[in-house]
Amino acid sequence: MRIIFQFLILLAFISCANGISENEVKAVDKVLAFYGGQVNRSVGFHIENNDKINFFELKLSESPLLNSEREWLTVHAGNVAYLFYSNLNDEKKLKYNQIRVSIDLKNGESRSYKFSDSELKEIEELYPEIEDANKYIKYADYASLVNQFNTKITVNETDISDLFERLKSEYGMITDIQMHGFTFFEEEGFGDCIEVAQVMTLKEKRGPIILVYSRETNELIGLHLP
Repeated sequence: MRIIFQFLILLAFISCANGISENEVKAVDKVLAFYGGQVNRSVGFHIENNDKINFFELKLSESPLLNSEREWLTVHAGNVAYLFYSNLNDEKKLKYNQIRVSIDLKNGESRSYKFSDSELKEIEELYPEIEDANKYIKYADYASLVNQFNTKITVNETDISDLFERLKSEYGMITDIQMHGFTFFEEEGFGDCIEVAQVMTLKEKRGPIILVYSRETNELIGLHLP
């Protein structure tokens, strides 16, 4: 039994580093450009319920952003996986069932995360809705933003307008909104949801902005400025 166990462990950690393609290298570089520090990569597979799970793993360390935002690591792990996945070509996306992310912090803490290809494809399909919401916020098209909300949510266009116009009057125009990751969770009355964490940059300040979507309909069900 011990011999079989060791054999399975070996299968799980077989690395094919020499077989990493130029496309995969460029996708890793996108992660490195966003987070800095070091990114080590490995490829392998493991057997689960008689199924072979092919994975690509990214191990990040010495990242100034991750070390300064430890409370957001779960969100950032999603962003790492999505940055890599979304920059693969169609052939390489089909190659992996799972993207793994490991984060090593300066304080010695390490965290590991796994994302299935179906989860990342779901984010990819949602991304146009996120981009539209960001565009509506940036260019003050609040009527279109309100129309993105699920009909169960009562949203007043005037309230949305007042919120963002007050921010702009205090900190200047919105220059950029950038996704920093996501998490999955359940919300009573809506079921499975996706929380999309972003950073909104105004002329004189940067801060988080959270969009919440229904996984069933891709409709917006929440907007928060923590």
